[in-house]
Amino acid sequence: MSKKRICILSEWYLPGTKAGGPVRSIYSLISILKSEFDIYLISTNCDLGSDTPYPSVKANEWITKEGVNYFYVSKSNLNKKTLEELLIQVNANVVYLNSFWSYWFSIFVVRLKKKKEIKSSVILAPRGMLGSGALSIKPYKKKMYIALSKARKFYSDILFHATNEEEKSDIQKYYPGCEVIVAENINNTVAANNNKVKNVNELSLFFLSRIAKVKNLHFALNVLSKIPKEYQINYTIYGNIEDANYWKHCAAIIEILPKNIKVHYKGELSFEEIQENIFKHHFLFLPTLNENYGHSIVESLLSGCPAIISNQTPWKDLEKHKAGFSLDVKNEKIFIESIINCAKLNELEHKTLSDNAIKYISKKIDLPLLKEKYIQLFNKSE
Repeated sequence: MSKKRICILSEWYLPGTKAGGPVRSIYSLISILKSEFDIYLISTNCDLGSDTPYPSVKANEWITKEGVNYFYVSKSNLNKKTLEELLIQVNANVVYLNSFWSYWFSIFVVRLKKKKEIKSSVILAPRGMLGSGALSIKPYKKKMYIALSKARKFYSDILFHATNEEEKSDIQKYYPGCEVIVAENINNTVAANNNKVKNVNELSLFFLSRIAKVKNLHFALNVLSKIPKEYQINYTIYGNIEDANYWKHCAAIIEILPKNIKVHYKGELSFEEIQENIFKHHFLFLPTLNENYGHSIVESLLSGCPAIISNQTPWKDLEKHKAGFSLDVKNEKIFIESIINCAKLNELEHKTLSDNAIKYISKKIDLPLLKEKYIQLFNKSE
């Protein structure tokens, strides 16, 4: 019996790293489903914000690797004709979109489906792009498009994929008649103990995400600027500078931080480098304005690094399980207090929190159950 064909569209994919969590989500999804489905992935041959093609990737032809079929479109070849031909050629049972706002890799395909120019079922994963925090960035254009798409019923034949109940509510807020299936994100990082030495009144924090306003790095830096001088804090920033003007704003704050706060920008990390770098730190500090999953949070917890994050993520019960802090970004004071309390910890106290972080996230992630949910998702769409 032949397998069902799934055609995954993602504007950016490996070997690119700058698009962050969605790339990791798709990689993990392909890893667990490639034995169940015939998978075809269409992407571009450049990373987010770059015009330089990947040197190791052949563009504009199908590549088969480890049982999965990949097609990387060059920017000069990214157009209506190319994408239509590829979708017809694959003739997938299901087309799976991984963005709400990407024109060629989402909106264009939704319109093809609306005009009945493709027969495939379409599943759309907004990847948190309909959350209030995400919509607060450049809100006018986004709200205009949402109003237009509702009036013209662009999404009436689309099945939405949400990664948690909160995201489901966000989607149905704007598209109340749509069908939404919840299947949590997948991360196949292996749990491992963190043996970072912890001295009293010293703290090593890290930020691992795209450097963009929605990730709220400037808030983190402002919090650190108010930490009393008796606490020595190191804050290491990992991630792609997506918004150069925003990074300039953050860099200006870094320049005037007190001497007890040391900040280092280390650039992007490949997937293979993430865990080894997490082990260098005591806590993740990521007060993001919106996260429908947060691979960096999950990877931090799996690596025995508790998290200091906002309450705008699915991981809202960290305090209950003594695995970190999930705090209200409207209250800067509680972030300051939490960081001071973390700095005060001795090695044994930090080790207890580290062990709790691994226990907490390991119970939350059930890969066999998640695999079954995704099989049901892709089977339901027909």
